[in-house]
Parts: sequence; C-alpha cells; structure tokens
Amino acid sequence: PVRDVVAVAQRAQAAGAQSFWIAEHLGYREAFVTATAIALGTSTGRIVPTAISPYLRHPMPMAMALASLAELVPGRVAVAAGVGNPMFLRESGLEPEKPLDAMRDYVGALRALFAGDAVNQEGRTFKLAGARLAFTADTAVPIHIAAMGPQMLKLTGRIADGVVLSAGLSTDSVRRALALVEEGARAAQRDAAALGRASYVYFLAGGDAAARGRVREKLAFLFRNATIKDNLEASGLRLEHEAIMAAIARRDLAAAAALVPDEAIELFTITGDVAMCRRRVREYRDAGLTEIVLSLVGTPEDRIRSLDHVPAILAN
Repeated sequence: PVRDVVAVAQRAQAAGAQSFWIAEHLGYREAFVTATAIALGTSTGRIVPTAISPYLRHPMPMAMALASLAELVPGRVAVAAGVGNPMFLRESGLEPEKPLDAMRDYVGALRALFAGDAVNQEGRTFKLAGARLAFTADTAVPIHIAAMGPQMLKLTGRIADGVVLSAGLSTDSVRRALALVEEGARAAQRDAAALGRASYVYFLAGGDAAARGRVREKLAFLFRNATIKDNLEASGLRLEHEAIMAAIARRDLAAAAALVPDEAIELFTITGDVAMCRRRVREYRDAGLTEIVLSLVGTPEDRIRSLDHVPAILAN
C-alpha cells in the first residue's frame, strides 16, 4: 500500500539501497504516485518508475511526469519502459502489436521531448505534431528498457541507457540476456560496458515454510507471462506453464502456486538464510549484473526481516 511504502523505502535506504524501482502492473498501485511518495520520503537513491508501457502512456504526459519528478529530486530519476504483460493489456482492450517498433518510437520520442525541442513524430502508438515541453529537467533522465525477448534485448543495446531484466530468471538466463544486449550495443557501435545491467530478483531472507509459500505465489504470478517460457525451458525445470497462466487468468493464485515446485525457488530467487542469500547475490553478480533489484516478498514482517538481513548478506 502507498501509505506504507515510504517506511519500507526508508528502511531499505538505511540498509544501503541505491535505487528504488517502482513497478506498474495494470490494476495495481499507480507508479508515479508511489514514486513521488518515495522521492519525498528518502534522501538518496534513484527513483525508477517501471515498466512504463507505450501502449498505455502517451510520451507527452510521460515526459511531463518524469521531468516534474526530476525537478523535485534532481539527479535521482530514471525510467524503465516496457511493453507490459500481454494478458493484462488485452483485458484492458489493448493489443501489443509490433512491440519493437513501439519501443523504438517511444524511447526516441521521450529523448526528443526531454531536449525541449518541438517534436514531430508518427509513432506506432502515438502522434506528436510540434509538441514540446515548456520546461526541462536540470539533469538527464536515463531510459532503461524492461526487455525479455531476444530482439527486444538487442534493441535495448542499440538505443537504451540500460536494461532491466524480469524477475524469475536463472543466472544462466541472465548471462544469455546480457550477451544479447551487448550484441545490440556492438552492432550500433556503442560502448556496452557503459550500459546499466539490472534485474529484479525475488528476495526473502529467513522465514519458515509458510514464507517460502509466499515466494511460490510470487513466482506463479510472474509465470503468467508467456514471454518467460524460454527461460523456464532453458532451466530444465518441468513446469505446467499453460496451466499456471490459465489459473492466473481466472485469478486463482492458490491453484497457480501449487504448480510451482520447490526447485523453482532455488533457481529463480534469492531465498534462504544469510549464507545462502549471500551466495545467490554473488552468483547473480557473476552473471554480469551491475544492479540487483531486490523485490521483497511476503508479509510486512517478512519484508522487515529481509531488509534487516541485507547488511549481513552484502558483507564480504
């Protein structure tokens, strides 16, 4: 809940968090309200609304919101653009057609609007006919792309300031994804090493069997996305993916979670005692990430306990 999120962010800041990534899922809390609350309630750390969809938000109000937030907390704002979950988009009457074109157009439009010039552009999901911002942020707003498929990963390397990968990826999948981002950067003669390489990772430190069950629920909700199929197959894990998607579509989270095996928790999350979590953090860093976005799982008590373990996990 938005009324509780500032206290969580402040505790995360005390634990050493360097950024706050605020996800926007259709039907859940709106990203910019939450982002503004966190921006005002903390003193350090980048504020990153994500994954803002070109199918939902026209680039003009998007640029207005980001530039306003950057005016409020200079130097602390970035954004991650992403297509969004196809199932939820279709529930809202939106069809994510030609996602590569939509993302390329969207990033280009945001950059042009941030520059303060009049913009004329016919995009896949929008039209700009001389539109311009009447003000500009004092500092740049880096644009990441929340990418999953091979072509979107390569496009990210060609046009974005960084990538943020989905939660629920194994370390092997992270390596493969980052290699595709680097391939795209090289093709565009860009410095791949200069790109941000982040990923969400579900995180729960300590806890009992019931707490692990809440991790299973998070994974089940994530697996509603058809685009994560390649990651699941590459892991070698046998999973009834179609059945999980069907259960989530009818909002039966318990049925979906029951189809997620214990092995998925070990492969796709940072979960366990301090030593296990420390090992998993090291494995994700070794896979090439420059930023691990710990996605807190569970009850308020679970989240507090996990945050309190972070300094010990990051020690050494």
